[in-house]
Amino acid sequence: MKRVLLVDDNNDARRALRLVLESQGLECIESINGSAALEWLGTEKADLIVTDNQMPVLTGLEFIERFSAQSTSPLPPIIFLSGNLDEAAKSRARHAGAYAILNKPCNFSEFISIVSLALEQS
Repeated sequence: MKRVLLVDDNNDARRALRLVLESQGLECIESINGSAALEWLGTEKADLIVTDNQMPVLTGLEFIERFSAQSTSPLPPIIFLSGNLDEAAKSRARHAGAYAILNKPCNFSEFISIVSLALEQS
């Protein structure tokens, strides 16, 4: 079973994404911020990461930049979700390894399509 790490400080957002992903047969692990996600990734592996941007402790951008800088193996696909990213932030996210960048709230059909493509290519 493929593992998806959900990184978002909003419980309702994580729950909604988890329900959608679990309906597709995926296992979901939840993290409340980028720092906790980095700690989990220090000992565990995810097949896909879905992260919000605006979170306490580490933003989504800071999280993926640090993760990509410290990772010694190929990164899993990262789907970046945010309600307010300017072009500079989107460019930073792509440079850090984001597979896709989606606006919040996202269309769940589009989200599932991107998740499927990301997992097929990884």
